[in-house]
Amino acid sequence: MASGSTMRKVSLRNILAHKLRLALTLLAVVLGTSFIAGSFMFTKTLSDTFDSAISSSFDGVDAAASPVEGGQGISEETRLAMAEDPEVGSVNIRGSQTVVAANEDSEAFQTGGGSSSLAPFYPEEDYVGEPFSMTEGEAPTGTDEVVINQGAVDEYDIAVGDTFVLVTPDEHINVEVSGIYEPAVSSGSSITLMMAEDGYLERFTANGSVSSLAVSGAEDVEPDALVEHLNNEYEVSAESGEKLAEEMTEAIAEGMQFINYFLIAFGLIALLVGTFIIANTFSMIVAQRTKEFALLRALGASRGQITRSVVTESVIVGFIGSAVGVLAGMGLVAIIKLVLSAQDMPMGSGLGLTPSAVIVPIVLGTIVTVISAWAPARRAGSVEPVEAMRTTESAAGSSLKVRTVIGLIVLVLGAVFAIWGTLWTDGSTGSRASLVGVGALFVIVGYFLAGPALSLPIVPAFGKVIGAPLGAIGSLAATNSKRNPRRTSATAFALTLGLALVTAIGMLGATMNSSIQDLMEDNVSSDYILSGPTDGSFPTPGNTPELAQETEGVASTTTAGMSPVLIDGQAAMNYGPQFQFTNYVDGNPEDMVTFEVVEGSMNLDETPGFIANTTVVEANGWEVGESYELTSPVNPTETRDVELIGIYEPNPIVEGFAVSKSAYEGMIPDGVSQMLFVGVSAEEGYDLDELRTNLEESMKDLIIVQVMTGEEYAGQATDMVTQMLSILYALLALAVIIAILGIVNTLTLGVIERRQEIGMLRAVGTQRRQIRTMITLEAVQIAVFGAVMGMLIGLGLGWAFIEVLADSGLENAVVPWAQLLIMLASSAVVGVIAAIWPSARAAKTPPLEAIAD
Repeated sequence: MASGSTMRKVSLRNILAHKLRLALTLLAVVLGTSFIAGSFMFTKTLSDTFDSAISSSFDGVDAAASPVEGGQGISEETRLAMAEDPEVGSVNIRGSQTVVAANEDSEAFQTGGGSSSLAPFYPEEDYVGEPFSMTEGEAPTGTDEVVINQGAVDEYDIAVGDTFVLVTPDEHINVEVSGIYEPAVSSGSSITLMMAEDGYLERFTANGSVSSLAVSGAEDVEPDALVEHLNNEYEVSAESGEKLAEEMTEAIAEGMQFINYFLIAFGLIALLVGTFIIANTFSMIVAQRTKEFALLRALGASRGQITRSVVTESVIVGFIGSAVGVLAGMGLVAIIKLVLSAQDMPMGSGLGLTPSAVIVPIVLGTIVTVISAWAPARRAGSVEPVEAMRTTESAAGSSLKVRTVIGLIVLVLGAVFAIWGTLWTDGSTGSRASLVGVGALFVIVGYFLAGPALSLPIVPAFGKVIGAPLGAIGSLAATNSKRNPRRTSATAFALTLGLALVTAIGMLGATMNSSIQDLMEDNVSSDYILSGPTDGSFPTPGNTPELAQETEGVASTTTAGMSPVLIDGQAAMNYGPQFQFTNYVDGNPEDMVTFEVVEGSMNLDETPGFIANTTVVEANGWEVGESYELTSPVNPTETRDVELIGIYEPNPIVEGFAVSKSAYEGMIPDGVSQMLFVGVSAEEGYDLDELRTNLEESMKDLIIVQVMTGEEYAGQATDMVTQMLSILYALLALAVIIAILGIVNTLTLGVIERRQEIGMLRAVGTQRRQIRTMITLEAVQIAVFGAVMGMLIGLGLGWAFIEVLADSGLENAVVPWAQLLIMLASSAVVGVIAAIWPSARAAKTPPLEAIAD
């Protein structure tokens, strides 16, 4: 019996003797693990960047004061009293107003990944926190002067004395640049303006009330003592800057976890695809080395030693590939940082290297590689000495019957689970989606098992069709694909899995876009919609309705938005204690939205009150004509009664219920409501094209307001869906790239395995270009088969998930035919590209040497 050390030497020498085989196997491991390692590092880098920003925000802040629970803000009297307190050094208003900045010609500055904001100005000696420094000009005074950050000056070619137009949620104002300052932390392309404290209070606060204060202690007053003093003496909730920084850092770390899990999920998908490629590679290697293993058995090696030698090789390959994957992950993060910096979104200086970012990918990659190689290793151990006299192909063959039967059973079970999930209309969305998810897993596993048998009638037939114009070479390529269905199916499976996910997401996206278009077409009755950015980055300015109403050709306007008010303790949009909002309408909702009225009236303009859909009414037991308590979290001391004037069938535009704006006016501060859009109805007979021109002229000074039809408004929403899906496609592209490399891997190893056969073909007169054509046709067959099966699985699963989500507004599943045709054509191109190197290698095979081998 051979010794263990001898077998280990054999394993090491075998790896080193086949460098190409080693490189191809390593590549699948590297790609999967690099994404996982990069996910850990990117999240850490992002977290460090936020931590640095938070630290700089609270450096020098001894205490931060906020309103007591339930309070609307810190009053001007309290703030002034604190400023006069002998234990207090300085008091700064902490807060900022999001704005849109534009030049004198009303052309907005495009900040890219940055933002535009305006905060109160304090001289360096009175500033609480890490101070800035004035580099040019003078401090601002009044309500019409600002200072601007040096980064914005450099980016947008701004100088002292320039005039800006600033759009706020309530108005647009003209301001002059009085000075330039250098902030403590670079803000990239962001525009950060500061206005004198009194001017800021006049412009952006109600009665001088503010939401937060930064406080420094007088000389010899410790931060903890200052915090205790403020809590005891004033009606505020104070905490030390250091503790707040820690709390914010923890909150951001929790938020980063979601991003990390999201990215790691795609890394695991990539690793899963890589698993099949690794398993396929080791299967081919074992098949090629049948004679070698038989010879080792004849020399005294046991089955266990042969198996362990292959496992040892997989451990080495997995470890090296995973280690290289960690290095590749560092490269990915470096590239991402460069791209973000080019878009004026700089990140921290490090690469986010942590023990988990190194250890987890290496351990995971090694384990996955060993698991992938285990079955081939067992087959290697079962090789008998007599098989040294057989050919590779004959040694590799075995029946597909048991595997196919099990695969078809699992496949049918998966389909049953998926269909059960779609038909179980009484179940919750989560339970139904879980059933479809289990069904998807069974379908994928079942197809993997039954794939070789399914490929037997399909791939050769397809090969004959595309190879018919090429005569004998085309026929030979079709025959080759039939010789080893396991290999054909395993190679195609990686692409099948990737494209199944792409197809399902594409179908989901197409259905979402169609639903949004139908929603606007069926439910919007306004001629035009006036709206700020549809991504919600900035509200529609408060004076939009007045300007629209004054426009020639406008009959009426209806404003829609959301306010922090509750009816009978309920919010139409309840996403936690910090986000409880109810739709509000100023005007007649029927001028803007098409309602299916069940009872009462929808006209909140004539009868102030609220309207609700049937679902909410049934859940709360509300009745038309009855009054219910109106409250607000921002003003818990005041309550009012508001009448339910009408009930309507569920409407996707007015979700839950809506209250008339006049019902709560004076109850909450002006700045806490958010206007979403304004519906405009034309005078009877007025030309709509002319009305659009008039509205665009009226809205010109507001800079950010767009004039759109319902269809155009929906188009912007669908663009956002498309952008979101593009991110998913980009992440899934990694799995598809690995699948393509799997085809390259299989073809290359196949060329090595068929060296004698290819040499014989060359010897009998087959030209190099014909050999290249034959290998290319085989690759195209594999790629197209994998793509078609992936698209069929993706369409089935996509349909099932859409049926489950019908209650969420997704109806009438849409098949993205154009996308499918592009993917089908692309898969053929992928086959051609994947075959370039293997076919060139095959064409260079020396006939006599190959036959001699």
